[in-house]
Amino acid sequence: MKLPFIRHNVNALIKMPNIAIFGGTFDPIHWGHLLIAETALDQFHLDRIIWVPTFRPPHKALPLVSFEHRLAMVSLAIAGHPAFHVSAVDSQQQGTSYAIATFKALQTLEPNACWYWIIGNDAFQSLPHWRASQTLAAQCIWLVAPRLMQRAGEGERAAGEERAAGNDQLLEVAIPLDVFTPSQSGSKLNSSRLMPYLPLNWHRLEMPSVAVSSSLIRQQCRDKRSIRYLVPESVRCYITEKLLYQMS
Repeated sequence: MKLPFIRHNVNALIKMPNIAIFGGTFDPIHWGHLLIAETALDQFHLDRIIWVPTFRPPHKALPLVSFEHRLAMVSLAIAGHPAFHVSAVDSQQQGTSYAIATFKALQTLEPNACWYWIIGNDAFQSLPHWRASQTLAAQCIWLVAPRLMQRAGEGERAAGEERAAGNDQLLEVAIPLDVFTPSQSGSKLNSSRLMPYLPLNWHRLEMPSVAVSSSLIRQQCRDKRSIRYLVPESVRCYITEKLLYQMS
């Protein structure tokens, strides 16, 4: 008796790795960035996070230090973490760095991965203006980090408002740019204005606000003030040795 042929779904037998992209100028990288990445890793059981320093950002001023310096600082900051990896993929782009090109290049290396994108709250609001935003939005699960710097008490108020609006649940909705409205307690989702635009699958990262930013660190360097405990010690030593951020 001839047995029926059974076609096995290979992808179903092989666990798809959960990989997140964390892009940014990292000018310089600091403890806030590391907290965001570690929170995403733990909260969503990621297998790997790929740190991607932007070579030439499209929507902001050029970084103050070279790509090579920023790549080196990220490498130093994440050294020893088994799930953190750095990629220089953006340096391969000609001219301006676009997220869609970054994603396609990394996806080619891991075609069977489930992709996540770690992004700050402010950058998330600008997503509809990104190149090929609809294509990119549909390809990733978006992990949105709160603002790292807020006035005292703002983080708790913002979190309370989001929970009241039900935003701590996964949303698969189409969100235009003007749905995100700034308020004194930070940007929030105005659910009453949802309309078809981007197919978004996103979560909020549950993490405390951290009063540190790259601009603060650069200012501290210009003022000849200490940046110890604002950045990893290896990064602090690198900045000191290379005399980075000394000039305005």
